[in-house]
Amino acid sequence: MTEISRNDGPLFLFQLSGAGYPGPGGPGELSATAEAAVRGYLARRPDATVVVLGEGLGTGFRRLDNGRLTWLSVLPPGDAAARRLLLPDGPRRRTVGRPGPGADWPALVDAPERGVVVAVPGTPAGLPAGAVRELVAVCAARFPGGALVVDALPRWAAAVARSARRHPAVAAVRALPLATGRRAAGRSRRWLRWPSRTVVCEVRFAARDAA
Repeated sequence: MTEISRNDGPLFLFQLSGAGYPGPGGPGELSATAEAAVRGYLARRPDATVVVLGEGLGTGFRRLDNGRLTWLSVLPPGDAAARRLLLPDGPRRRTVGRPGPGADWPALVDAPERGVVVAVPGTPAGLPAGAVRELVAVCAARFPGGALVVDALPRWAAAVARSARRHPAVAAVRALPLATGRRAAGRSRRWLRWPSRTVVCEVRFAARDAA
């Protein structure tokens, strides 16, 4: 189930636990391609905050942790409580619960000047075009110099994201094919049943002093 609210606040989008296509570690995870995009951002900004919207019980922190990043998992309150029970918060990793309407998740990011990469795991239906546009606009306004990685977008929705390059705060947009072949061979069978016409979209935002 995916919840999208546009009431009196920035986009709030959650993929609830177990609802989406499985990534490297199971449902709710980022795909290998999306994780590679996040890792690429961290190579440039190793002290950045990684914000994952709706990762459920995802374990991406274990694979992407460079010893310096901060990890913020944003979920509906009930899912956040379950995640904290099974994956307790640590010094650089925390889970927060936020209700949908008027969600203020961008304000939860400490020290955004160190860098912010927002990641959204894949969902069975992808994201509506309006949700993609709004998420780009929110991140562009709140996280200059940051990046947005949206997993498993249908190609038509990816085209909407690519059109974001016309936004004055967007520096670059890339559509990346999902990993296939040997790297995907050992993943769960459901991972191999992702629709073939999906991509991972990475949007990079210009630093404010570069505007």
